[in-house]
Order: sequence, then structure tokens, then C-alpha cells
Amino acid sequence: MKGIIFGNGLNIKFGGKAYFNGKILRRGFSLLQQKKDVYSVVPPETLDFFKEMYKSVPDIIDGLYDNVDTSVKVELKHFKENYILKDITDIGSIGMEDYFLVLHLIFQYNRNFYRGTDNEMYYNVTAEQQAAECFRDLCLLGIYNGGKLDKLHTRYSAKFIEYINQFDSVFTTNYDVNLDAVYRGSVQHIHGQFDVLDQRYDPLSFRNMLSDNQFNKNNLINPEKYLFLHSTALMDYSGQHKFDKLMAEKNLNNITVQEIMKVPDSMVNIESKELAIEAKNKQKENPSLEFQYSKALEKYMDFSGELSIIGLSASNDNHIFVNHKKVKYMYYYYSAEDLKLAKRILPNGSIYKPVQELWDSFSS
Repeated sequence: MKGIIFGNGLNIKFGGKAYFNGKILRRGFSLLQQKKDVYSVVPPETLDFFKEMYKSVPDIIDGLYDNVDTSVKVELKHFKENYILKDITDIGSIGMEDYFLVLHLIFQYNRNFYRGTDNEMYYNVTAEQQAAECFRDLCLLGIYNGGKLDKLHTRYSAKFIEYINQFDSVFTTNYDVNLDAVYRGSVQHIHGQFDVLDQRYDPLSFRNMLSDNQFNKNNLINPEKYLFLHSTALMDYSGQHKFDKLMAEKNLNNITVQEIMKVPDSMVNIESKELAIEAKNKQKENPSLEFQYSKALEKYMDFSGELSIIGLSASNDNHIFVNHKKVKYMYYYYSAEDLKLAKRILPNGSIYKPVQELWDSFSS
């Protein structure tokens, strides 16, 4: 079997600087400032909070947050190593998903500082999740680019389209439908896609068939112009976190009532346990019902054969690079730094080639 996986480098190749990290962030800011109709989804205060995140980066590099949360030691070490020698005078010099680590550290620091006071509620886990979702949506505004993103496939050469269709399996961490438009098979979107609603926002999802209907309970709406903000598109600072989030719902589909009952009440609230049992009973009545989960990631983890990697860095998506002993990798690198990172993670015997040589072959 021959497979290939594409990352954002593909969109940069055909979309140019418009899809650089800093350009995406600034476009998101600009759209939020200009389009007041997006306020119902992304509150304008998100911009103010982003400024606080950016201002906190030097303190994180200097070690002021080292003891805030031991569970992110690995990610924090990587963050500091990545930025300690870099010029960070521009917001775009910090990776988009790395800002999610900054956000987490700010909230965790304040949770520790205000513990036991009235202010603690402003920094609890729920408040952090809401802030992360607002920042995610701000990023997605910039990525989507008013729909222009989905038209990049019109710039693909015939040779490149022919190349894509040589593969048995095509995977991507991108959210857009460009590959879907040219590949004759089914493209597997590992991190979700803009044209699929997240189960919380889908009134017809199994999640919203339960008594704790999130769509009705929270008076959710799906503004037609901004449906992509309510999609399955996933962003996080940790590859492991992404993997855990993507597989959590699958695990819930597979768990039994007996296993749910064995979970100590001290580890989960009673309402969640009752809801899980309700879900299992509904699934027993109708086995076709299931919580939404990433079948694309499952297919990627099951893949065996030769896998080409294009437009991906091992920086935040290390779970993409630790797949298997049953895979022979061909990694197309953009920079010496990408090559160095990939060689740390990919197994011996992997092949490395400069991606520019590949792009040149499609234009000759």
C-alpha cells in the first residue's frame, strides 16, 4: 500500500504567504474587528486576551511558569528550546498552536494563585476551555480566509493531481476540501474538517439525542456564514492531547455499562455517569448510534506500507510521526530544522528528501 499525508505546507505552496502563521493570525484579528456579525461566535474580548498571551511569552521562556503545571513539562521544555534563541518581536514568530500552551499556563497559574478565593472561578477549567475555544475560532477565521482557502486546488497542476491519485490512501491534517476536490478516493481528515459539524452543534447527532441535549440546553445556534467555526476542526498545543481528544469518543462508544458502574464516584460526577449509562442503553436499542469520533485517525493508525509526508513539521503533531513499525516513511522537508526534528522521531531506515525538488518536478 502507498499512502501520503499533507499538512499546511501544501496550502502555503499554493496559497503563498497568505497562509503563513502570522498572516493567518492577523487576518483573524482583522475579521473580528471588521465583522460584528461574528461576535455571537467569537467575542471581541478574544483580541485583548490574545495580547496578554503574547506578552506572557518572554516570561515563559525565562522560566517563570516552570512549576505551574508538571503535566506539561515535555511541551514546556520543547516550547522554551524552540523560542529561546528566536526573535519573537512579531506575533507570527510563535506557532499558532503553541499559543494554546501559553493560554493553559496563564489559566493554571491563576488557578493556583487564586485558589480558595472568589476570583478562582474566573480561571477554572471551564473558563479555560471557553477561552481556548474562542481563540481556536479566531485562528479558524484566519485560516478559512472567507472561503478562499477551499479554492486553492484550482492552482494544482495536472501533474500534481496525477501524483496525488497514484496513492491508495490520502491523509491530511488540513481542514479544507482541496484534496477532496481532486482525489478520486476518500480523503481522510485526521484533525477534522470545516464541512462537518461537531456533534455538539449538530442537532441530529447522537450526543444531542440524550437528555442532556447540548444544542438545546445551551441555546446554540449555527450561523450559516460561520458554520466552519462549529466544525470538527481540532487545534491543540500537544500532539498527545489531540490524539486523546480524537479517541475519547471512540472509547465511550466501546465502554460497557458494567465498566461505567465500576468507575468510582470520586473520579466522575454522578450526572456524567448517568448520562453515559443512558447512552449505552440507547446504543443497545439501536447499535447504529455512536458518538462522533475520528475514523480518519483510526485508518491512519491502521495504515501499513509506504507513507510520504509533505508539508508537516514534527513540532506539534508528533502523534503523526510515531505511527508504526509497519510503515516505511518518506519525509519531504522544507528546512534544515524540519529535517532535524523529523530525524529525532522517525525510525531508522526512513528516507528524507527536500520538498522543493518534488514541487519542481510538477512544473517541469
